[in-house]
Amino acid sequence: MWDDGLTRLDYLIGEETHLDGADLKRLVHLASLDAMRRAVVDGLGEEGGLVLQILLLLWKERAEKRSETPYIIAIRDMDLEAFLDLDEDRVREGLRQLLPFVRVDDLDLYLSGDIELSLEPLLEKDGRLADRLDLVWRTTHARELIEAASEAEEAVHCYLGQLQERVDPRAGDRLAVLQTWWRQYLSKERFTRPYDVLEVRSDLCAFEDQVSELALVHDGFVGLLARADEYGALFSERHQLAPGARLQALRGSYRVRPDRLDRPSRRLEVVR
Repeated sequence: MWDDGLTRLDYLIGEETHLDGADLKRLVHLASLDAMRRAVVDGLGEEGGLVLQILLLLWKERAEKRSETPYIIAIRDMDLEAFLDLDEDRVREGLRQLLPFVRVDDLDLYLSGDIELSLEPLLEKDGRLADRLDLVWRTTHARELIEAASEAEEAVHCYLGQLQERVDPRAGDRLAVLQTWWRQYLSKERFTRPYDVLEVRSDLCAFEDQVSELALVHDGFVGLLARADEYGALFSERHQLAPGARLQALRGSYRVRPDRLDRPSRRLEVVR
């Protein structure tokens, strides 16, 4: 893998993540809790901890709205005083205690009360946070996919058991197509049923591919056999995912180079 100047954290909660909404909020919240935990364990003082709490609160709001500078926080010392109900001396002491944990490009401005800092050193540190966030994201997504896939497969089995009483005799050709798709879907058996979270999260790309095939078959049977008075839910209604979550899963562990390659390190075969 090339070095694109980005970190794994950037692909989860930073500038290159596809996640948004509740998915991103969950990871940013966990990152915030972890940053606070790390700082306290590493000896951050009382005033520094109070200041960091407010900075992390502001950072969470910024990160959840997506920013090109996702780890940067800017605030005036007077605003911190208002948030914390502390006097100027205690706020300044908190800012000084925080210095070993963050990155400050202009120290004079920082100490004079015009605060701009990056939380990246605290968040990145040893790389473990990215591992934890990735595990939480993949586990959550795997559980949601498994629930939707299991419900959809059960629905198809239910429709197949009611063919005689539901199918229009003129729909033989369409029914034959759907049954062929269903047999093909079952024959692949890429994942063991009942589905296991650990197995699915180990290859989300492959399970997303499988679920896409299932959605096609499921919706075909719903359209052909569901009665209007029972409202046959389409797969997209059973599994209401934000588009970004699926894109994140389909990207897998691969990265996208942010700039164009003038000389690729090796040629890739392009099928046209």
